[in-house]
Amino acid sequence: MVVFAPAIAYNSSRIITRHNRELFDMLHRMLYGFFAITGLILSACASGTANGIPEARFINHDLTITFDVPNHRAEFVDDGSVELQNGWNVFGLSTQINIEEFTLDGEPVEFFAGAVIGASDLPEEVVGALPEIDSAAQYQQVLFRSPKAGTADFHLAYSGEFYQDVSNTRFSNEMVGKEITATIDEKGAYLSSEAYYYPVGSEEQVEFKLAATIPEEWESISDGNRLDSDNVSGRKFQTWENPYASDGLTFFASKFIVGYQEADGVGVYCYFFPEDSALMDRYLTASADYIRMYNELIGPYPYRRFTVVENFFPTGYGMPGWTLLGQQVLRLPFIVSTSLGHEVLHNWWGNAVFVDYEKGNWCEGITVYGADYRYKLMSSEAEARDYRKNILKQYISYINEGNDFPLREFTSRSDPSTRTIGYNKSMMVFHMIEELIGTEAFFGAWRKVYRENLGRKVSWEDWVAAFETTSGKDLSFVISEWIDRPGAPVLAADIVEEASFSDRDQRSVKLRLSETSGQGYYLSVPVRFYGNGFVMDTSVTLDQPEKDFFFTMFDAATELVIDPGYDLFRKLYPEEVEPVISAILGNPEKRFMSDDGNAEHMAFFGEFGNNMTGVKPKFSVVSTADSANESYAIIMGVPLPEYLKNFVTVTDDSVTIADVSYSQEGCTFILTGQDWQGFGKYMFIMTQDYESLPRIGQLIPHYGKYSYLVFQGARNVGKGQWEPESSPLKIKLDI
Repeated sequence: MVVFAPAIAYNSSRIITRHNRELFDMLHRMLYGFFAITGLILSACASGTANGIPEARFINHDLTITFDVPNHRAEFVDDGSVELQNGWNVFGLSTQINIEEFTLDGEPVEFFAGAVIGASDLPEEVVGALPEIDSAAQYQQVLFRSPKAGTADFHLAYSGEFYQDVSNTRFSNEMVGKEITATIDEKGAYLSSEAYYYPVGSEEQVEFKLAATIPEEWESISDGNRLDSDNVSGRKFQTWENPYASDGLTFFASKFIVGYQEADGVGVYCYFFPEDSALMDRYLTASADYIRMYNELIGPYPYRRFTVVENFFPTGYGMPGWTLLGQQVLRLPFIVSTSLGHEVLHNWWGNAVFVDYEKGNWCEGITVYGADYRYKLMSSEAEARDYRKNILKQYISYINEGNDFPLREFTSRSDPSTRTIGYNKSMMVFHMIEELIGTEAFFGAWRKVYRENLGRKVSWEDWVAAFETTSGKDLSFVISEWIDRPGAPVLAADIVEEASFSDRDQRSVKLRLSETSGQGYYLSVPVRFYGNGFVMDTSVTLDQPEKDFFFTMFDAATELVIDPGYDLFRKLYPEEVEPVISAILGNPEKRFMSDDGNAEHMAFFGEFGNNMTGVKPKFSVVSTADSANESYAIIMGVPLPEYLKNFVTVTDDSVTIADVSYSQEGCTFILTGQDWQGFGKYMFIMTQDYESLPRIGQLIPHYGKYSYLVFQGARNVGKGQWEPESSPLKIKLDI
């Protein structure tokens, strides 16, 4: 399964076994909507029958692929077994493919490739029933007749050209755009499951074996384990097999430098381009360390090898036994310590224990928890707290009533809003469960689920049942409150009564705690009392919209804070959130403004905006600024706004932020603020290095949680967050 890497960055991940399952299902429905039989348009359905024409159900594929790189072509032979109904059956295959031979149990089969034939070529019983085919369709149906019902051995020989333009591909923590499904050229060959380069029917999981003939100087990679590799007559032959049935198969090959290490008997490889071979040692060592860590935490790594593969176009994917990282992604300095581990962990969750997509995709959230978040937790509680708060900030930046949805409906990420729900909210659900049941029971459930479900599909219900078993606690509310409905709780607090007992050096407090979303939640709410040299932590159970709680503590307590560590997934108050880049990126209405009259500067600013947002920006001059709507501003070429003067000091030749001084020469400053000429939020750009702006625009989506960034050229040399205002959930006690 392909897993989106949380991006990579980024937080990144994607599993091609689950590789963008939502897109897969959409294409599946489109594919099987091409034919109409006896006046009924075929459509995919759960039973595998398309309104009378059953879909073939493939059991296994034994693929042989021979690549003709100069001509961007490949020849395929696919042998295996398939379950059929008596009479007409149908399967899907790429429109790029021409079928040369098709047999069932050794006998030739007459077939009709639906996307390329006219109605007059169809059998008499379907003539006139085939609707007009959309010329833009990328997938064709293959209609054929089986002489009997049951399992048959199939043989298909076919060929096709795959040559997608990769120049406009975009992939980041915030943006997944123009994904490539298949391409073959001198830089390499890539075939994803969405390319339909093998026949697809009603099967949910299928066994795969693949043998590839590639140029001698290339190396190939595919799902699972490599069985053999031979060089014959100037060509290379390599065979791959996935030991587990999966829902897709991805293949990649190119000219690489190969690095190797071993971890607990697992072969760890790097397939890198020569210009990036110096990065190998870091990736090999880190990958080996991650495998050892997760072996101990969860159970034995499910494959014989793990490979980090460099791609010539932007990607951040995780497949069974390997991850495919675009060259720019691979070079990002934080990938080794964040997203790489995320991709390694997906080999347990998503690529060995599979997702029951009909019941919701849980594996991105648990992988974020076990990788990106866990690394922060292992570093310090402060970093973990900041990570949780950043998740809550992203929720209010990217999610609104129009795009919120339940975790049950998440399949894969396509934009910041789907990532915010499917990765971040999901991660917080797992965190809240751990807070309720304890770390030992929490990871005991991980080991239980892995041990009992290797090679099987797992649902949210299975996870909740495992947590209940290891902890002995009732978690039935999790499904109804956190999986099956959208939204987040909103907390409010008030002190309704206080008393001080001087003779006992104590005080009592009556706290009224409310949850005001109107949905109703069962919440274990952390409460902290502060004072001069005094801290008291406790928690209360809020199981109704409003409830009073009584506390007695030392009289030294002067302040009460609700959820001080951001341990609950909840809606933050505006006062709790400082300006951050993700707030700008998440607003669909962005205004680009400048009083810089230099045409060359404005051209670089335009490229910056296009690369940051994926949309060509429209500019206006500052003198016409008017934020009567809800838009946010990206501004350049104006004096430093008043809000930023609280944090930034500018002289003729330097800029000082957080007590660090940077030279203005060669540097670019990306600063976020609020309340400027009617705009609630804005991004302010200050630079003397305009030529670096286009590349910086590509990088900014990886830094959404920050308030400010400093670049020297296109290299990040500074980043941080402003201090937010006080929170309504911080309450001063009477002294």
